Amino acid sequence: MSNRLDALIDQMRAHSADALLVEAGNSLFLVKGQEHLPLVNARLTNEHVAELLRAAAPPDARLSIDRLEPVEFDYVSPAGPVHIELAVADNRLIARITEIDALTPEKDNTLLSVIMEAPMGVEDPDVIQTSSAAPPPFFQGRPAIEAWFEIFLSTPASDLHLTSAMPAMIRSQDGEIRELLEIPAVGPWELEQLLLQIMPPQAREEWTLTRDTDFAYDIRGARLRCNVFCDIRGPAATMRRVPEEILTFEQLGLPQAVVDLCRLKKGLVLVTGPTGSGKSTTLASMINWINNNRADHIITIEDPIEYVHTARRCLIHQRQVGVHTKSFARALRAALREDPDIILIGELRDLETIAIAIEMAETGHLVFGTLHTATAATTVDRIVDQFSTDKQEQVRQMLAEGLKGVISQTLCKRIDGGRVLALEILVVTPAISNLIREKKTFQIPSVIQTSKSFGMRALNESLLELVKSGVVDHQEALDRAADKAGLKRDMVAAHIIAKTGFT
Repeated sequence: MSNRLDALIDQMRAHSADALLVEAGNSLFLVKGQEHLPLVNARLTNEHVAELLRAAAPPDARLSIDRLEPVEFDYVSPAGPVHIELAVADNRLIARITEIDALTPEKDNTLLSVIMEAPMGVEDPDVIQTSSAAPPPFFQGRPAIEAWFEIFLSTPASDLHLTSAMPAMIRSQDGEIRELLEIPAVGPWELEQLLLQIMPPQAREEWTLTRDTDFAYDIRGARLRCNVFCDIRGPAATMRRVPEEILTFEQLGLPQAVVDLCRLKKGLVLVTGPTGSGKSTTLASMINWINNNRADHIITIEDPIEYVHTARRCLIHQRQVGVHTKSFARALRAALREDPDIILIGELRDLETIAIAIEMAETGHLVFGTLHTATAATTVDRIVDQFSTDKQEQVRQMLAEGLKGVISQTLCKRIDGGRVLALEILVVTPAISNLIREKKTFQIPSVIQTSKSFGMRALNESLLELVKSGVVDHQEALDRAADKAGLKRDMVAAHIIAKTGFT
């Protein structure tokens, strides 16, 4: 299917250009004398260039293209014949397209309009076809992808997944992935153009260099956390809906122990759990409570900023890594000179950030952060293991003094639809501090079970309560449990399942 190449030839003729230059590692250019006029704001890959030319190339030339070998051939487009010369420089494909004879163009389509209409490289009818009904690149002055966002936001789903040459998918309220048929499949080129329209400059630069970027996008009062990446099919993206309203502790089902952690004046409080378990939502609720009940200075360091807080009793500064600061570690060092009382770190993702967070918690600041760990005990071990062997003893001592609480959470499918939060809460008492200091973190689960008076709660206890109350099916609870054998014993004791009647 060569209609994309035809569109480019139309553009070349419409602008009376001497040639069309298509360069991997760079972009599309119209050559007029000494000028190179860019047609799109995107960096092309060898595959982009190859797919553009394959449909027009004769069989022998197509073989050279696939082998990344120089080749020349002629092609007759609807607007007239052209000569195509493909060169290879530094393992990059560079194509130069020139007219064989001058013809007056009959139409003046904009390049991106045609690109949006025609999927790239799909010739076989048995291959997944991309939609020809994709929206134009801009409509009514807005990026075209916003039409898709509005379809997604009209559903109760939490995430939108866009994949090259595949239908859009959403994560439904019950946590399962389903197709969203109202959003058509488009090819890699089209999807990249749509995504480039909404990327801020910093994200666009990062995408060009690394093929991976994060950013936030606001649309009609809603906010999306966006991650754009590449896979075997081409560009892909995941957009997570950030609720407009910050939920309260009561709405989330968070107990009094979480309120007590928000009252602390110093120390490290961690919210942990797998991806998509609601860590950001819990942290936003905690910062919201502090904002309403304390008069402090809060600094958040996020990538990207998700929930936007309006200052009430607190002064709040929200900083985005890559936009307002270079890195988490750099922002944390700077925060020491910014008179903070409370610091929120979106993710403790590297050794330097973890070290600074622990140090700040020891020096009189209340520090909140997230980690991707399943339980409170594994959280302590995960932090210690980040450090070299010669420093682990010192880190244990610092954690024993500075760590104040861990909230480990997971989301379970409700029987009646939607999802519900299951929590494990560790409050660091003197007994817990001693276990951390003496390398006996394996005993922490036992202490949690016997310390309910301090507000502690085991994950299995939370899951069992959800099963007993008829909110969650017993198999769903077992699937979410870290200690499955222990939960099975508890279910047998509670006569929820027979001794040999569970899976």
